[in-house]
Formats: sequence, structure tokens, C-alpha cells
Amino acid sequence: MTDETGKEISFLAALGATIPAIMALVTASLLGLPLQIPFLLGIFLAGVVGWRYGYRWAEIEGAALQGMNQCTFALLILMLIGATIGIWIAAGIIPTFIYFGLQWLAPRFFLAEACLLTFLMALATGSDAGAFGTIGVALLAIGHGLGIPLPVTAGAVTGGGIAGHIVSPLSDLSAMALSTNGGNILELVKLFTRRVVPALVITLVFYGLYGFFWTGQANSAATARLLATLKELFVISPWLLVPVGILFILIVLRVPLVPVLGLNLLLSAVVAMVVQGIDLASVIRFMSFGYTATAGNEVAAMLNKGGIIAFGNIIELILLASAWATVLQHIGVLELLLGKLAKMKLLKGRICATGTLLAVLMSVLTCAIIPAVLVPSLWLKDQYTATGYRPEHLSRDLVEGSFAVAALVPWTNLNFIVLGTLGVGALQTTPYNIFSWLVVILGLLAGWRRQASRV
Repeated sequence: MTDETGKEISFLAALGATIPAIMALVTASLLGLPLQIPFLLGIFLAGVVGWRYGYRWAEIEGAALQGMNQCTFALLILMLIGATIGIWIAAGIIPTFIYFGLQWLAPRFFLAEACLLTFLMALATGSDAGAFGTIGVALLAIGHGLGIPLPVTAGAVTGGGIAGHIVSPLSDLSAMALSTNGGNILELVKLFTRRVVPALVITLVFYGLYGFFWTGQANSAATARLLATLKELFVISPWLLVPVGILFILIVLRVPLVPVLGLNLLLSAVVAMVVQGIDLASVIRFMSFGYTATAGNEVAAMLNKGGIIAFGNIIELILLASAWATVLQHIGVLELLLGKLAKMKLLKGRICATGTLLAVLMSVLTCAIIPAVLVPSLWLKDQYTATGYRPEHLSRDLVEGSFAVAALVPWTNLNFIVLGTLGVGALQTTPYNIFSWLVVILGLLAGWRRQASRV
């Protein structure tokens, strides 16, 4: 949206404010370089273009700060999850998951089981990040113990977490979309299930077939050594899963997430000190820096995770991506590009396909899901209504399209969360994140096929 202090941005200027930064992000991602500089380049270019078109530099800085402020709550949750990962490992909670998981989960069907378990965790909690940072960490370690390649397991876990977050009635994205577009949460969840459930079933079948025909071999001797090492390093007991059960129940009862995670940290700290014999200083250290196992130990590669400070790089990237997206929106670049895309002859009359495509492109362009849901709503809300669709249809298309594609692109906030919690990013997991590909493809196909259908 353009501000009264500036004039309308030209299409050429809009491209100049976005294309160089996108190219820098792609190049840095492919070369494995840090993304902070490309994001700073994007903010600087957008600021210069805005300044050139009459926007005061102070208000451009204000827009950047506003964007950072919009994601502060999510960053607080992310820091709490980082602390949770560290203390859950030190308390033996995640090692207990791993210990019993290695014995209970069948190697041939492990990927399908991992995807389904992460889906259920995210469905119940309404948080993909929470699912990744808890059961997801354990599943990656179990997959490693079973000899399954790490990117494949991470792709299954990522897809399951996204599916659960989309469908969950506790999802913050659903609440945000409904607050913008209107509608009812139960109707929106019903619409989600019509695409998410078939995509999830196909995904589970794929992982089942992958496991059935998988040419790798689970090394039983290595698994036995891993089980023995876990018992040497930690006290292993089903009772250690009690904090997980309490966390699960409180979230289902819709207790606010911040106090729930705070209570979980206190309870887990007590478990770590009483059961594992860890002193208070070590508890604080594990929450801050993450768990560290003995150097050279096989378990170290799997369990050296978590900690608030370890998420510092991820927090920087999320802040910069949010600032860039907000500056682009403030100076009118996103509005201009959306207008050009929405007027494409190829999409004329296919409003749902337009909604899904704009959500996908905005998620890639802005690096964040929130503007990818909110900004297209300004363009599409009246058009959906005029075509005969309910507000829930718009929310479904925008949330599914933006959320699914965000897991496939290396420079989005969602990928930063996956990278921070699981330690494996989009460049490795994209080929194996079958669910996200299916959701995007099914959304575009359904939108292309139906013009005025309400299904």
C-alpha cells in the first residue's frame, strides 16, 4: 500500500527493489553462504527505491521496525522451544523417546510413522515449530539409528508438521486469516481437510513404499550399541514422558502457549536435577547453549542440539526477512506486483488458482507466511465474494499455498525454524517433502478446474 507521503512506484522500480535481492538469496542459498547480507541488500534497495519515490527515510526505518515487531511473539516461542530442546535432552525425555522408538518403530514403515506422529503432535498443539523441536528431534535421531538418510527423515517430519499445523483448529495462521477475511473456524478446518487429508494419505503411501523398497539396511549391531549408549548416558524410563503428557494436555485445553512452555521448562528442569543428577548451573547452561554430549560419542552427533543462543542466527534471519517484507509492502511494491500477477490472462476467471498462486509467489518474495496471507487478501476478498465463494475459501487457498511452499524455499522464515529445530534445511529436504509439493499442486489444479464451485 502506498503512503500519502510518496508517489506510486513504477513497475521497473518494483523489479529493481526485489529481483537483485532474490538473486542474491538464491545464490547464497546454493553456495551455502549466510543469508543476512542478501536480506540487508533487499532492505537497502527497497529503502532507496522508496526514498527515490518520495518516502522519508525515517518512515522506511519505521516500517522495517514494524515488520520486526510483528514477529517478536513468534521469536519468543522459538526461544522457549530452543530452551525446551536443550533441557528435554538433558532430562532424558528425548533420549527416552529415542530408546523406545528404536525398539517400537518398524524400519520399513518408519518414515510414514514419523510423518504421522509429527502430524498428530502439530494437530494437537497447533504449532509446527513445537512439533519439530520436540518429537521431531527424537524422530531424526531414531531415523539415524535405523540407518535412514537424515534429509529423508527430515522431509517426512517437516511435511507432517506442516499438515498438522494447517488442519489444527488451534493454528495461529487460521485465526489470523479469519480475522482478516471473516468466516468460521470449523468451516475453514473442513475446507482444509478436503485437500490436506488426501495429500497426507498419498504422502504416507509414498513413504511406506519408499521404506518397503528401500535398499539401505538398518544395522542391528549399531542400533544395539546406540541403545546401550543411551542407557549409559541417561536414566531411561517411561515416567520421563510425563512432562510431555502434561504439555500436551495443557495445550489441548487451550492454555496460552507461553505459560505452558514456561511451566514445561520448570518441570523438565526438576526432572533433570532429580532423575539425571544434573546441577542447577548445568540446567541453565543446557537451556542457554543446548545439550552437549561427550566429544567423539556417537550420540553427540544426534543430541548436540537446542539452546536459546543456538537460535541466534535463526532469529536474525527471521527479523531481517520480516523487515524486508514490511518495507516492500509499505512503499507499494507488493501491491503493484500483486496487481500485475492478478491481471494475467492465464488466470482470468480462475479466482481460486489466482489465490493459491499469489500466496505461493508472495511467500517466496516476502520470505514470510504472514504477509503472503494478509497482502493478497486486500486484492482478492471482494473478488472471491463476487464469484460466489465464502471467506473461508480465500483463507484456505492463501494459508495452504503460502505455508506449503515456504517449506520448500531456503530463505523463508518457516525454513529458518526447520533449520533451527531439526538442523536440516530446505535444500536437503525439498525433494523428500512430498506433502508440501502435493498441497501446492492440488491447490493450483483444483483452482484451475473450478471457477465458481464452492468445493
